[in-house]
Amino acid sequence: MAIGLTVPDTPVVLDNDIFTHWRNGQPYVLHEIAEYINRHKRPPALTTMTLFEAMYGIESSVAKGVISKEQAQEYQSKIEKLSQGCIILPFDQNAATTAAYIFARLSQSERNKHWRDLFTAATALAHRHGVATQNKKDFELIATHLPSNNPLLRLAIWKA
Repeated sequence: MAIGLTVPDTPVVLDNDIFTHWRNGQPYVLHEIAEYINRHKRPPALTTMTLFEAMYGIESSVAKGVISKEQAQEYQSKIEKLSQGCIILPFDQNAATTAAYIFARLSQSERNKHWRDLFTAATALAHRHGVATQNKKDFELIATHLPSNNPLLRLAIWKA
């Protein structure tokens, strides 16, 4: 399997689960973020897909009547504030090439379930970052299909 744990100097991007817990002030994430900043002198990076997932979650909740527009604005403001200090890694040509390679090798059900994680992983790989996540199993699946020019996906498993 083409998966490895991050080493202390590996820069990471945040998967949406970790970003959401950071936004909500979960103590374990606050601790991990503080440790990361202490080592790297900057916050972890975010991918454009992570920001999409966060914003989509809010918009979906508004559309379903789960939260008010005012709550949505509060959440969006918090996302903007947190992301201002982070490098935002784009889904660029290198990420698209990696994602296409992996996507073509997943089953239809795997594509339907994991496309967002795939875009996050491909962006991280394209920019030589690992992924901080709670979803080790999902990223292990993606890592089984890595192209030869990106043979290792590094993960930091952050859990409460």
